[in-house]
Amino acid sequence: MTLGITLLILFSALIHSLWNIQLKKSSDPFKFLINIAAWGWFIFTPYSVYKLFNSSISSETMFFAFLSFLIHFLYFIFLGKAYANFELSLVYPIARGLSVFLLPIYGIFILSETITVFAALGCAFIFYGIILTGSISHNYFTSVTGIKRLLKSGVISALTIGVIISLYSLADKQASGGINPILYVWFTDTSAVLMFFYYQKKEGNYLNYFSSNFRKLIMPGIFQFTSYAIVIYAYSTTFLSYAGTFREVGTVFGAIFAKIFLSENFTVKKTVGIVFIISGALLISIF
Repeated sequence: MTLGITLLILFSALIHSLWNIQLKKSSDPFKFLINIAAWGWFIFTPYSVYKLFNSSISSETMFFAFLSFLIHFLYFIFLGKAYANFELSLVYPIARGLSVFLLPIYGIFILSETITVFAALGCAFIFYGIILTGSISHNYFTSVTGIKRLLKSGVISALTIGVIISLYSLADKQASGGINPILYVWFTDTSAVLMFFYYQKKEGNYLNYFSSNFRKLIMPGIFQFTSYAIVIYAYSTTFLSYAGTFREVGTVFGAIFAKIFLSENFTVKKTVGIVFIISGALLISIF
């Protein structure tokens, strides 16, 4: 990857980790996520509508954009169930880790990308590092009882979400070269807005949460939208294997911010995981 794209993805990872800290601090992570996505959508609507009527978009690009839009529905549905029933600190690293594992496979076998041995090793390092920075104990894998506990802890939901993330990332890559990144994110995030109104009708408290917490939601909403748009732009300039994996360096920022703002412990396992992620990112960006 070029230096410019590397720095852009690093910035995307930084602001992604900032809104994720707010997500961890919230009492209802799923409601928070839907609301910030809705805020981002509304903020960027004027520009997106302007680009919609002043852009020429091919039918192929629209197909993949619509496909990503549909996959995002599944993402929000499964994410909502996972956040409601399981720990965020377990679901998140497994889901992101699996997507990192799958993206180079998609890149090589579906998109015919050719990646270097060092870059492939970097992808593996990031995958392992993400797992280490989460709350997944190796004790889960040492006995049948441990495996049963792991299955009950939400790992199946996390793996499902990981597959969903990898699939919408693949669709994003296919569409990225033919559409304005902000317009694209606006289109896919429409799924979150529709989910917002669905849950408003179902639970009746989403509009109140949206309006009463707008000061806390605006910046995370902008960060969520912008970080995604930057990744879409990066996909248009480099391999899915590289950009999709490298963006997970945000896990490092997340761990640092969690220490600063949430007083989370920096365990030896988490520190080793961070070293693996940084090493993997360097391998991808340099080689």
